[in-house]
Amino acid sequence: MFNRLSQCSNIICWSLSGLISSFLVFIIQTPVLAEILRVGTKPFAPFAFVQDGEYIGFSIELWEEIAEELELEYELYGEKTVTDLLESVSSGNTDIAIAGITITSEREKTVDFSHSFFESGLQILVPIHSEPSPVNTFLWLIFSPILLKTMGVLLIVISISAHLIWFFERKNNPEMFPQEYFKGIWEACWWSVVTVVTVGYGDKAPIGIPGRIVATIWMFTGVLLVSYFTASVSSALTVQQLESSVQGLEDLNGKRVATVKGSTAAEYLANRPMKKVEYEFIEDAFQSLEESKVDAVVYDAPVLQNYAARDGVGKAKVVGSTFERQSYGIALKTNSPYREEINQAILSIVESGAYDEIYKKWFGETE
Repeated sequence: MFNRLSQCSNIICWSLSGLISSFLVFIIQTPVLAEILRVGTKPFAPFAFVQDGEYIGFSIELWEEIAEELELEYELYGEKTVTDLLESVSSGNTDIAIAGITITSEREKTVDFSHSFFESGLQILVPIHSEPSPVNTFLWLIFSPILLKTMGVLLIVISISAHLIWFFERKNNPEMFPQEYFKGIWEACWWSVVTVVTVGYGDKAPIGIPGRIVATIWMFTGVLLVSYFTASVSSALTVQQLESSVQGLEDLNGKRVATVKGSTAAEYLANRPMKKVEYEFIEDAFQSLEESKVDAVVYDAPVLQNYAARDGVGKAKVVGSTFERQSYGIALKTNSPYREEINQAILSIVESGAYDEIYKKWFGETE
């Protein structure tokens, strides 16, 4: 009897021990779903932005679906920049970060990422210029570097011609080219100008052989100078028309290009032959574009497209196709127990069609 009771006791102890061990293993391997997660985001319209004091956007709605799927409790807060957001996740102050955070190998060194939930790329935003008035075009032409240089050359050559014709004609032809220097040069300059533009009023003409030789050379030179002047004016007008005609990445060389400090766009532009201007916030880059402080903005395509379709209507447009592929993911603490569950939730939301509904709301019909 005693042996039987002892055996039963041992069996019960072993069973309880097994149950306790299994429970502990389950507890260790399973996230504590009752925990209130600290979820960070940043302004990145249309993925995340503040409206009526609350964050809304594509990424915010996607996260709400994920949280509902996993029955997670969380508190949402905002950071100013993606750098601040990732540093907060890396330090453990934030459990999860979601906005439009590009997955990169460098960022993967400090945080973990979920599966990509959005495929994007970089694009170019340029200002929309209205057609200049004739007066503005004329003023721009007068003060354009090309025309100023041409006028300088013309004045120098006219001055040389005037001095030569005055020097040879001042004694033989003092009525037309007075011997007094300033009066004589003034009349000689008048003769040079009317001759070079092929008007030739006939009120002045050289009578000496040296003067006539100078006049003949000057007439042929004038034809070349007029052609040069005409070509310079045409070139200046062409430059004005093409000055802001950015159609693709290759057109940005030598231009002032704005982007956001610490972004993947800034990394991409780092070694390219353009004048880069980095801002803390994308809104500052947009303002600089409106004020003509920069020639273009390079940043994530969805953000630029959203601006061009909303606040930038009539002021800016997106040009060219996307380049430098960007994959957005959810950032988590390294070795976060939530990573696998979030990945499964993303796949489930895509398969159920909920993802497409959120996408249509913020970006229109899927292609």
